[in-house]
Amino acid sequence: MCGVTLSEIARLVIEYPIAFTRGNENESLVPVALFGVEPEQNLYWRDDRWNSVSVPLNIGRLPFFVSVADNPAGGAGAKALVPCIDLENPGVQETSGEALFDANGSETPYLRHKLASVAELVEGEQRTRSFVEKLVALELIQPIQLELKAPNGQTRKISGLHSIDEKKVRLLEGAVLAELNSLGYLHAMHAMLSSLGHLQILARRAQIHAAKA
Repeated sequence: MCGVTLSEIARLVIEYPIAFTRGNENESLVPVALFGVEPEQNLYWRDDRWNSVSVPLNIGRLPFFVSVADNPAGGAGAKALVPCIDLENPGVQETSGEALFDANGSETPYLRHKLASVAELVEGEQRTRSFVEKLVALELIQPIQLELKAPNGQTRKISGLHSIDEKKVRLLEGAVLAELNSLGYLHAMHAMLSSLGHLQILARRAQIHAAKA
């Protein structure tokens, strides 16, 4: 799985199950795209490439990430976000692939695209956090346990995930629904609910993959 932002939920639900989870009991809930139904399993990675039309920003921005550094120009103790590259990532090498700078030392379109993905992630963090906080305050998120049935009849139980409480959403007053809609939350909520159907598809894919292996 990987974390996703509110702005990308609408396009990702076409291919991925989107749910909420937390790293541990003390951490806040975050929306995530799920890639498989077994530990360390990614059913979207096939033949050494990502096999889907839409790629989550947290995957597409690799091998770039953001770090925090001192910013002397901003005064004592000021910090600034700095784009970084993971030189140990296997995608980083010097013999072939996409160049980061052209012959004049300017950023290539490829590098600009990667940095734009990183910037979109950073900009979306606060809006995504506000989205989750609003749903938590309205008690609209509930834990779920999924039972996925494989073609051979075996059942796989998945816990640790949370989703929208559809029954409570139906009981919301008109003013609250209007507010959620104006914030762009309502569409994302319904999209997340419908996306859970992809989990059963992933279970079938996993079974086929295991049979081939």
